[in-house]
Amino acid sequence: MVQGDEVGAEEAWEGAYGVLLEAHHLPTAPRTPEFIELGRRRMRYLRDTDPPGSWVAEHDGRIMAVAQAHIRGGIWVLATLGVLPEFQEQGIGRALLDRTLAYGDPGAPGAIFASADPRAIHRYIAAGFDLHPAAVAYGPLRKAVTPPPGVREGGAGDLSIVNEIDLAVRGADRGTDVEWLVSVGNSLLLHEDGGYAVTRGGRVLMLAALGEAAATELLLSAFSRCPAGEPADVSWILPEQQWAIRAAGGAGVPIRIHESVMMRGPWQPELPYLASGLFG
Repeated sequence: MVQGDEVGAEEAWEGAYGVLLEAHHLPTAPRTPEFIELGRRRMRYLRDTDPPGSWVAEHDGRIMAVAQAHIRGGIWVLATLGVLPEFQEQGIGRALLDRTLAYGDPGAPGAIFASADPRAIHRYIAAGFDLHPAAVAYGPLRKAVTPPPGVREGGAGDLSIVNEIDLAVRGADRGTDVEWLVSVGNSLLLHEDGGYAVTRGGRVLMLAALGEAAATELLLSAFSRCPAGEPADVSWILPEQQWAIRAAGGAGVPIRIHESVMMRGPWQPELPYLASGLFG
């Protein structure tokens, strides 16, 4: 991927992902100018931080597929892999996945946050990743949530705290990624007992804490900030993370099973932790 490719790459990703969401009767976000620009900025950011992990495929000058992977603290994460529907079943996705897998140590810990597409899951299994079924809590709050104590707004001056928590929970920090997420309009929440979450309204983009009580209050704090009429959204909830299931259930947020976290090597984040599909 080179400068300027993010325009076609964003279109390819959204074209592929939108069809997948519709096939599984899941809502799609409207393609507003703000939504499109955020997708392009995300792809530019990863192209700049991890150039060898960013790839596109072209046909007659049009970008038809994109894949991006990054490495943080020795942990490899596949952030994006999408092929426009009319170009699928031609081996393009596999070729792009191979390019991203060649970035970094193939024996290092890795993670892929997979959709329900069985073709992609088969590719990831063949690449040596183990499948861990996951849940998503998505939909309207059916019960009022009171903002819990101990949670405050964070900012750029709190990134050292974020890194300390990530090192304890994940074994690798991602402060630069949190800084970028905040720079594009997301909120950083900090818990006084050791924990943080990055949120956008009622959507939780990432969460890590030193204890389940702090993690639960961070999740409830995100729910309490969910604008009226908008859905809460928490993805990649593993079976071991029952504290998150209980919090979502207590708020009346619909819970579905339709995702999976694919893991390679010895990496297994300590709980409590809710992964980012983009940054691991």
